[in-house]
Amino acid sequence: MRRLMTALLFLIVTGAVALLLGTRREVATALVMNDAVTRVVVLGDSVARGAGDEKGLGLPGWLNHDLRAKAARPASILNLGINGGRTLNVARLFQEPRARHSIAQADLVVMSIGGNDLYGDSLARLLTNFWPWYQRERTISKVESLVAQVRQINPRARIYILGLYNPYQASRVGQWIDVQVNLWDGALIQRLSEMRGVTVIRIADVLARADRLSPIDHFHPGTLGYAAIARRIADTF
Repeated sequence: MRRLMTALLFLIVTGAVALLLGTRREVATALVMNDAVTRVVVLGDSVARGAGDEKGLGLPGWLNHDLRAKAARPASILNLGINGGRTLNVARLFQEPRARHSIAQADLVVMSIGGNDLYGDSLARLLTNFWPWYQRERTISKVESLVAQVRQINPRARIYILGLYNPYQASRVGQWIDVQVNLWDGALIQRLSEMRGVTVIRIADVLARADRLSPIDHFHPGTLGYAAIARRIADTF
């Protein structure tokens, strides 16, 4: 009987300690999540990374500037963009504890992804040129899966997915790519329309001007391009 009472007492004390520690962790998390800081995670490809910006700010830097001005509160922007990143790279990123922790605490997750799956190498370009419907639907399914994973990691964050844009408007295939960009954005909007807290941000129109492409590589957005994208995001947040 004495042994039984001792065992029961041990279980009660252990449970109380675990409950206390759990409560403290929850309080600590709540303090982190409610400290008047707008937490943003930007992830995906080179547009997320900020490639091409001659001032070096990129999308995260300009978004930080606009959110601070709009919300009049501190903003914390974590850049997890990957130059040349594809959906597979982002899926792998979600397995990293640091990335998952940052996403779990974010108020806003901004993702730019899909373009390299469609046009990132010769094989992808071949499939996109000759079988655009298949490539589009296949890649959108992968993007949808990534969005679902973000939502699973963080049930409350707002999720913004950037549409595609056409950096080849002056080329002979420029008009055809414009059509494909519109089809992509439309299909992406339709596919994600029923997912709570998810918004597709179109950027094709704001990057249609030549002066908004990078003077460095004439492909990525430049300073004016990233500033325009960031302004569009901040205006809807």
